[in-house]
Amino acid sequence: MIDTKLRGKVQPVFDQVGKGFIYLKIKPNQITVAALIVGLLAGGLIAFGHLIPALLFLWVSGFLDVLDGTVARIMKLSSNLGAFLDLIFDRIVEAGIILGFYFLRPEDAFYYLLFFVSVLFNFSTFMVAGALFQNAGSKSMHYDIGLAERTETFLCFSAMLLWVNQSAYILFAFTLLIFLTGIIRFFRIIK
Repeated sequence: MIDTKLRGKVQPVFDQVGKGFIYLKIKPNQITVAALIVGLLAGGLIAFGHLIPALLFLWVSGFLDVLDGTVARIMKLSSNLGAFLDLIFDRIVEAGIILGFYFLRPEDAFYYLLFFVSVLFNFSTFMVAGALFQNAGSKSMHYDIGLAERTETFLCFSAMLLWVNQSAYILFAFTLLIFLTGIIRFFRIIK
């Protein structure tokens, strides 16, 4: 929800940074791959207990994740491949972060499994909405807003990194929000 509500306010900053990437001749899909690599490095750092560097890498990954679409739109290079890579790589980064937490705190495995189930359900409803509803936005497919979007995910992961001893409870609360998002979208699709 934060993405949907605040994106227009911060987009000019991303546009300026994006122009710098264009000047350096960096392509959108290269930025997407960089976001994936940096995000997976964050997961690896978590696994080895380097939580503050992991937090920094997580947010760099998120910044790059926004920047790839910005550069694609400015360069008029938006593509189905780019949208596909972006959506799939986002889920891989999320999985990498959770796997990092699993190696750090295996005693919380139930919460990680529940998170994966919620993401699977929510992402399924997101993709179905994207396929069924007419796209009226600037993204490459219909983007159905939800209570739990990418920024909320990064805020959850950040809170888990900052308060690692309460990370299972933080993740559980966020998992409930993801399920609620999927349920709301499920009934929106039915209507």
